[in-house]
Amino acid sequence: MNARAPLVTSSAGETLRPMGDGEHVRVVAVIQARMGSTRLPGKVLKPVAGKPLLWHIVHRLKSSRLIEDIAIATTTNPLDEAIVEFGASEGVTVIRGPEDDVLARFALAAEAMDADVIVRVSSDAPFIDAAFVDHLIATLIEQEGDYVLIQEGGECAHEGVDPFSRRALDKLMMDAANDPAAREHVTGYFKLHPDFVKVVRAAPWPALAKKGGRLTIDTPDDLAFVEAVHARMDARAGEASLADLLLLLEREPSLSAINAHVRQKPIQVTRDYSGGGLALIRCDGGGRFGHGHVKRMVALARALRDREGIGSVFALNGTGDAAAPIRKAGFGVIGASHLGSVLAAEAPDILILDGPAGPSRGMLEKLKRQVAVTAVIDDGHERRLAADFAYYPAVPGAKTLDWSGSNCITRIGWEWSLLGLNPHTSPPRAQNARPTLLVAMGGSDPLGLTERAAQALSGLCSTFRIRFVIGAGMADREQVVARITACRRNYETVEGADDLSTEYANADLALCAFGVTAYELAAHGVPTIYLGLTEDHARSASAFAEAGMGLSLGVAEHLANVDILNAVQTLMYNASTRRRMHNIGLSLIDGQGAARIAADLSAALAAAKTPVRAAI
Repeated sequence: MNARAPLVTSSAGETLRPMGDGEHVRVVAVIQARMGSTRLPGKVLKPVAGKPLLWHIVHRLKSSRLIEDIAIATTTNPLDEAIVEFGASEGVTVIRGPEDDVLARFALAAEAMDADVIVRVSSDAPFIDAAFVDHLIATLIEQEGDYVLIQEGGECAHEGVDPFSRRALDKLMMDAANDPAAREHVTGYFKLHPDFVKVVRAAPWPALAKKGGRLTIDTPDDLAFVEAVHARMDARAGEASLADLLLLLEREPSLSAINAHVRQKPIQVTRDYSGGGLALIRCDGGGRFGHGHVKRMVALARALRDREGIGSVFALNGTGDAAAPIRKAGFGVIGASHLGSVLAAEAPDILILDGPAGPSRGMLEKLKRQVAVTAVIDDGHERRLAADFAYYPAVPGAKTLDWSGSNCITRIGWEWSLLGLNPHTSPPRAQNARPTLLVAMGGSDPLGLTERAAQALSGLCSTFRIRFVIGAGMADREQVVARITACRRNYETVEGADDLSTEYANADLALCAFGVTAYELAAHGVPTIYLGLTEDHARSASAFAEAGMGLSLGVAEHLANVDILNAVQTLMYNASTRRRMHNIGLSLIDGQGAARIAADLSAALAAAKTPVRAAI
């Protein structure tokens, strides 16, 4: 083919070399991989069915008939030493290049491997089908093309592989090396500019000519999906074929729900903003702060990552127990002290603040110079005046804030309520369950309201089921559990639960310390009695009561135990009132606050990264 291959000239009129010097075409697969993924750090070496993700990709590529050699293109970042070690252990060449230029890494790899055809392989697609890859390569060579796609209108479930010619790579380096789409996505540039090189079309591959859902690994939920299908197919590492997987998903479509909510980061068409990005989330958690801020910030970080392609790292101010749910969700955690130094080290695009502590207004004014977008969540502190965005539910404290002298864009309404979970993923209510009261006083319960509630409810009818949530940050948890369960036979405890969706789904009524839990209960339609830890909490709870979602008893320390008992008895025996509260909660708080805020911040980042062009 190469002797007959037409010459290609660049826009500058320079002649580029043909695909090869003779009849033989040397095909090399180049896997782009790095440890610093913003959505799932270290994903390329995370185990899948007991083997690193990169192992799966290398293993499957070795089955190709046309690929002569395999290389991994990684970065010079010290983090990627782990990839170098992996390559050495597997006998795979590793090429290192600039961290911010994927195209340059491919050019270095192609030169080092003397490739005529380069097969770009992403490091997040574990179900590569070698026969299909050979089909694409053969089509490229037979039709003397520079880039190959499936025929227009054809379905294809296969992801993560793009064969292209060396001359196409050379032309990218000469004519598009500074274009963000070429630098970050390489072959994505050909899709945005189909006339740039000769694009040829391959016939659909019958076994894979269908929609396959999301089969790449970018987030913890993607990883959970891949593990689940391996387990369901009873397949060891490297054994699960893509064709069999597609048949499984046709038979059991519910498996796709594990990661169906994750959105693929698109190829950006603007020359000024290449998408993605990193958010630094500074929040308080654990100890006297409780776990509410952490729960809702993890939800926001998930929405930024899964829906907008923006990674997150947490700067945590508080106790160590609050870091566990952050790390479990797949996000990095660092200390919140010396925030300016943290910003310099992490170089985020977005700074999000949540919690009563944090920088002053003057400090935030200085920190803003280091990021493109700043935001505060439910913040009454003066620092909010320096932020670009501020988000609040429709509570009295938010509506009375003074914004004089500020350019901050404020979003106030129930639709901006930020929850720690998604109510639409909750399980159905168990059938024939006894009337159930859920007592949830927060992750740390600093005022000991859980035990106080147990004492107050001792006079409640024994036919009711009463479940007490024991928070992860609660002091002397074992002793608290022992004392509660010793009070009455119908007292039960809920311990070690990261997600209370099942409890919410099965509760007829809740008694809670006002905080993030109050929003989650409303979103699940659970009528709730609120106890305020502070006067500010009590004012916010009153907005919930006035809207009809529950009943506020005011500040807890001002209440007698009999007040709590009477309120619970009144609502437990009034089914019509609870039904009305149920419907109002569902109608006002839909659980999409995290998605809305993530989309808002993503749009703001795109606008901030795109320079305004002067009119001609």
